[in-house]
Amino acid sequence: MPSLFRRRPSLALRLLLATLAAVMLLFLDQRGPRLVPLRSALLTVLHPVQQAIDLPFRAWAWGTDNLRERAALRTQTAVLRDENLRLRLRVQTLDALQAENRRLQALLDSLARTPQPLRALIASTVKVGLDPYIGQIQIDKGSLQGVFTGQPVLDADGVVGQVLHVAAQTAQVLLITDSRHAIPVKSIRSGVRAIAVGRGPIGALDLPYLPNHVDLEVGDTLVTSGLDDVFPPDLPVATVSRVNRIAEGEFAEVQATPSGRLDRIQEVLLVWPATQPAAAPETTGDRPPAPSQ
Repeated sequence: MPSLFRRRPSLALRLLLATLAAVMLLFLDQRGPRLVPLRSALLTVLHPVQQAIDLPFRAWAWGTDNLRERAALRTQTAVLRDENLRLRLRVQTLDALQAENRRLQALLDSLARTPQPLRALIASTVKVGLDPYIGQIQIDKGSLQGVFTGQPVLDADGVVGQVLHVAAQTAQVLLITDSRHAIPVKSIRSGVRAIAVGRGPIGALDLPYLPNHVDLEVGDTLVTSGLDDVFPPDLPVATVSRVNRIAEGEFAEVQATPSGRLDRIQEVLLVWPATQPAAAPETTGDRPPAPSQ
């Protein structure tokens, strides 16, 4: 029998009583301010419980938003990285084009400075010899463009060399610093004529067999004499860098530095002299047509 008195109301009855109590409280709250202190006290007491119940939902929302933002940031970072790479490549391409444009403009300006109008064609270097004892480059113009053996080759600063061999689309150019090359020159200051011979890997020119009393000084500018019917006259060739007058010797030691930038050739000018020689046959040796002083 004691268990009969400890028996609790059913769940449905308790829910009904709670609903009636809530409806009654709402009704009384709408009728006057008498329940305001009770409502404030209940809100104050239940606030920690409410925060504890909302905490998992807020944490879930925060985590979801965070993951979504991180994914968006990763995607945006990848897009910006790709765009940055493309822009950097574009800037490098523009820089290369600007540098090429400056070099080509310098070539055209040098052509305008020649004492007589010359027919010219711009060619690009496609291969440079790795052997320091062979001063030779390959350009992308050949017989189909009218290139001929022995043709003068210039850059923006002066004479570079002569065409040595010609193929249909390419040509080999022998640099003036090669030991097999010789070019007749003259001093602008004194008019002294000489033959400038390449010194090989040293990258300079020798002016051999000049007497000790020759009127040449360090800093003299040497230009083509034009007496070989190959190079047009008055093209810059080199600058005298050393004059050693040997007291006991018969000849002076004279050296010169080429005016052209032979160690950084990228574009060159193929020029046709005003009196172009007849179509020269391909040379059988490794030496271009010999100049005459």
